[in-house]
Amino acid sequence: EVQEHVRKTIHTAVHEWGFKYLKTDFLYCTALPGERYDPTVTRAQAMDLALRTIRAAAGENVFIMGCSVPVGSAVGHMDSIRVSADAGLTWLPGPAWWDKMNLPSCRGAVRNTLTRSFMHAQWFLNDPDCLLLRPSTLLTPPELQGILTVF
Repeated sequence: EVQEHVRKTIHTAVHEWGFKYLKTDFLYCTALPGERYDPTVTRAQAMDLALRTIRAAAGENVFIMGCSVPVGSAVGHMDSIRVSADAGLTWLPGPAWWDKMNLPSCRGAVRNTLTRSFMHAQWFLNDPDCLLLRPSTLLTPPELQGILTVF
């Protein structure tokens, strides 16, 4: 039932609405502990099945970007993945009322982008997240320069 819903949703977006680029997010949720329709399926197998279902429904000519997806699971299924933590309005992570697990910060985004740079164009294209240049950021000019250099 879930697989059919995913197939139908992706098929509609691609084949009826004409989308050639799909950004998928929160893909790690597929591998969270929980009850599954088939109790013999492992968390890794559930992740692989989800990614294969998305790719098959979209087709090979659609560019799929995966966010919040385990790196190894994405190989062969995603054209691009988010390789960094969420960028934030500050260099260092601080209290974030909206995100207690991720702790968005530019330092984390830059660190993850650099440490995963060797994967770029090997298994997929790296996506370092967004670049926040609006006046409301609390970034210093050297921090902005560092982010611009990496992203």
